[in-house]
Amino acid sequence: MTSMTDPTDALVSFQQAYLDGEIRLQQAKLDPDLFVFADKPGPGLVRLTYVRLDGKTVKAFVNAMPADFVDGLPCFQLGVAVPVKYRNKGYAKSTLTSAIAEMENGFSRTGVIPSFYVEGIVSVDNEPSKRASAATISSSPTAVTDKESGLPALQYLRKIG
Repeated sequence: MTSMTDPTDALVSFQQAYLDGEIRLQQAKLDPDLFVFADKPGPGLVRLTYVRLDGKTVKAFVNAMPADFVDGLPCFQLGVAVPVKYRNKGYAKSTLTSAIAEMENGFSRTGVIPSFYVEGIVSVDNEPSKRASAATISSSPTAVTDKESGLPALQYLRKIG
């Protein structure tokens, strides 16, 4: 059976690329402990990745990818991953919170995207991600079917700006 996309796979790939020197991080503007990397994984796509580090080790990872528009506004799907060693320390929530604030700050400074949505699509069985999403995106998720896997999921959606 197909499973839902796991952001941990992206974290592992990102970690290796960072160690190999293929990724240059920039310090975030609002949170001095957060770093950002922007890239273009495909034509017309911009991906924003936010990480917290322990030395050269990624201890929390959030990526933001463009999703379908909501109410005529851009929407960014957020994926979060935290390596086992760093779990249950609040890194998922703090990194999601800071990543959303950095997106809002960056987009409003340029004036290109004054308002947008963020969403998390979370497996109904993923309790840690449900808690992090409820605390940072929305406390009122909507039951949905994950487009990739066809599995039951929850959509956490929040308008920013």
